[in-house]
Amino acid sequence: MAEDASKIGSLSELKAEKGGDYQRWQAEITAAEKELQKWQRSARKIVKEYRAERSETSGIDPSMERKFNLFSANVSIITSAMINQMPDPSVNRSFKDPQDDIGRVACEIMERALTTHNYGFKTSSILRQAVQDMLTAGAGLTWHTYHADVEKKVEEVSKVEYEEVTGERLKDEYVYWEDLIWSPARSYDELRWVGRKVYMTRDKLIERFGDKVGKKVPLDYSPKRFESAVDTKNQVFQQAVVYEIWDKEDKQVIWFTKGHEELLDEKDDFLNLNDFWPCPRMLVSTVSNGQYVPIPDYHYTRDQYKELNEINTRVSLLVRACRVAGVYDKSAGQVKDLLNNAAENTLIPVDQWAAFAEKGGIKGAIDWIPLEQIVKVLEQLLRNREDIKQQIYEMTGMADIIRGATKASETLGAQKIKTQYASIRIQERQKNIVQYVSAMFDIQCQLMRKHMDSQEIARLAQVDFMAEDPQLLQGALELLKNNDFDLRACVEADSLSDIDFQAEKQDRMEYMGTITNYLKETMGSIQQDPILGPFLLQLLSFSLAGFKVGKKFEGELDRMINATAQKLSQPQQPQKTPEEKKADAQIQAINAKVQADQQSDQQELQFRAQEHQDKMEFKREEHDLKIEAKQEDAAIKSQVNQQKLADSQQQHEQSMQNQEAKFWQNLRQQQMTPQGSQNPPTRQ
Repeated sequence: MAEDASKIGSLSELKAEKGGDYQRWQAEITAAEKELQKWQRSARKIVKEYRAERSETSGIDPSMERKFNLFSANVSIITSAMINQMPDPSVNRSFKDPQDDIGRVACEIMERALTTHNYGFKTSSILRQAVQDMLTAGAGLTWHTYHADVEKKVEEVSKVEYEEVTGERLKDEYVYWEDLIWSPARSYDELRWVGRKVYMTRDKLIERFGDKVGKKVPLDYSPKRFESAVDTKNQVFQQAVVYEIWDKEDKQVIWFTKGHEELLDEKDDFLNLNDFWPCPRMLVSTVSNGQYVPIPDYHYTRDQYKELNEINTRVSLLVRACRVAGVYDKSAGQVKDLLNNAAENTLIPVDQWAAFAEKGGIKGAIDWIPLEQIVKVLEQLLRNREDIKQQIYEMTGMADIIRGATKASETLGAQKIKTQYASIRIQERQKNIVQYVSAMFDIQCQLMRKHMDSQEIARLAQVDFMAEDPQLLQGALELLKNNDFDLRACVEADSLSDIDFQAEKQDRMEYMGTITNYLKETMGSIQQDPILGPFLLQLLSFSLAGFKVGKKFEGELDRMINATAQKLSQPQQPQKTPEEKKADAQIQAINAKVQADQQSDQQELQFRAQEHQDKMEFKREEHDLKIEAKQEDAAIKSQVNQQKLADSQQQHEQSMQNQEAKFWQNLRQQQMTPQGSQNPPTRQ
């Protein structure tokens, strides 16, 4: 098997051989690295220049060099100008049907879920890193995948082992430009595969590929071996370089490493993305037709930056030379004392004054370094340095208004012209970044819809706080899991930079003014002919669709249009003539009078009924009081009679007792007499 990938005749025959897949990808990666080798070497020097790690010298003593770090400053400024904050995702349907409430709510749920997922520092940070790589090395990329935490469990009844998902998340990763690799091609559309290098320790290898494979992979990564731009010699753990390759032709994902005789792993497409690759189209600075290899922007201004550094070094040397120095006549040693501090406000004696004066005095004894020539050269170098800076600004699209530099004498129109000019220069790059971020959001949207559970999407979107009907929300969540429902995630260009609150306020005022003026102009027509209402409201909905701030009111406007149409669908009363309207008014007046009289009579009847009811109530209470009094008298009389009866009974009993006592007394008296009987009678 030849090492050159161009000598592979038949891929099917190669796969049929033992180890053919490994040989194929070894050849593919070798060819790709050769294709990108020149660009990567150049990019390493540019990155070192950006990091102020000097790789080139101008032939001057390095200790005397003074670099002008304009490249680093320009990259930072352009990065902030193109992406200064985390953009807000916008999810829209392919066809904005005005009556599609379920589709509208589904897009709103997905938009809220994407906003929650990308909220924070990480997503904004990886985007800035990718943009920085594009502006320095020439290419930048982020990687987006879906991960599920799976836990193995056993069914209690059947004892069957199954896997349960305990957590779901999207994983967004930044890929360093030197870790990117792709198949040689003339354009992006011809790319067959895209990959990245992943650095894994022994523990990660075993965790990912198992003990059988993970323990055999050699940990052979070193900066020198891979010519890395970033020196990682101070890494504590040894690592292996694993190539993760996404083959679009075969719809497969391959994990490959050098020094191992077989592929680490191979899987079919498990993300099912529309464009297969888990990354957007790469951010590249410049690519020429015929070879898809980035050309860093630094190449176009490299000579200017180098010249700027040389001029700045010369300026520094001349500034050091700008000092008071010269020579003097050794025979006139007293002249040296003139520059000493001790000579201040004193006279220094001079020997042989006549000879000293004949030579021209002090002017004849001292000769200074020609500072005039040095200053002239220094001034010219400073002008040249500014000219070089302007050349760099023109070539890179930098303008003084972006840098915040302006003049007090400039008018507002002049500053707007500068802003417009600067925006034109970077407009194409901003457009590329907008497309990149939109593609990133679209990949995240697909991953959520295809793999994430509906309840997890609802949690991210916080649907419990949405002012929508619960049935509508449930239908929208079900619609999101339907692959036939087409929606797209994108980003607005103005959301990449700082929010202009004045502009946002103006947009809202314009939105309100459009509604107010439109309703004011069309209300008369709607009143005259109500059948025009739905059509005119549909026109209003169409015009408001162009306002970003009005997106949240789309549902309310649709409901108002539906309510108007439903009201108009009901039978309408025919128009009446003025005479009929006058007669109706008279009838209404008579009816009102009759109704007022009826109300008055009803109130009178109610008053009389209430009065009669009060009288009856009073009589009833009086009768009750009389009955209660009679009952009390009867009770008192009953008590008196009972008392009399008790007293009479008591008197009778007392009388009987007295008679009995009297009887026995008489009997005893008779027994005491002689004529009495011998046997006294017994008491019965």
